[in-house]
Amino acid sequence: MFPRLILLDFDGVIIESVGIKDQAFEELYRDYPQFSSQIMAYHLSHNATIRYDKFRYIAEDILKEPYDSQKEKELSKKFSNLVFDKLVRCPFVEGAVEFLEYFSRQLPLYLISISPENELLKILNARSLEGYFKEVYANPPSKSEAFKKILASEQVDASESVYIGDTPEDYQAATTTGIPFIGRKSGKKFPEGDFPVFKDMWGVKNFVDNLKVKKNFFQC
Repeated sequence: MFPRLILLDFDGVIIESVGIKDQAFEELYRDYPQFSSQIMAYHLSHNATIRYDKFRYIAEDILKEPYDSQKEKELSKKFSNLVFDKLVRCPFVEGAVEFLEYFSRQLPLYLISISPENELLKILNARSLEGYFKEVYANPPSKSEAFKKILASEQVDASESVYIGDTPEDYQAATTTGIPFIGRKSGKKFPEGDFPVFKDMWGVKNFVDNLKVKKNFFQC
């Protein structure tokens, strides 16, 4: 069944940015080489955790240092400085722009990202992407909660939508909400499951477009 709306992640689905943020975390804590492996293991295993919560956990549970709002602001500013220009300049996922141009003419597209709102909107503006989306949900309490709000607003059943993400946490958020999931390979390992995965957005575009002639999501 062809969806009535499409939900998309940003990093690793629209732009090739996953490695950029991983490198930024390493750089942010370069003065703690003895904790580097522990910090990166935590970061890489918590794809759906917002950066502020990561900063707090690393400070309090790994570095055993005090953490307050001032420290959070300092770390957030440093992190944004490390990634912003790179996120503006990094390549699009192959086929991503064509996907957005094609489907934005047919149905509502929603962007859901755990990035801070001000940073995400600046990146979208710099890359001339904001016009493709009906609405952008940045830094939500959880992606599944954002999905529920969107579905309620559009008066669409979960089965009539689709979510495109690149992490196991994206898959979990979709299945928790009952939304069919499509994976994009960005280097994150997906769990075993009955869902399609593609190396680029050309594959996703063709798959979704073929749903026009299919009765069931899993027939393609």
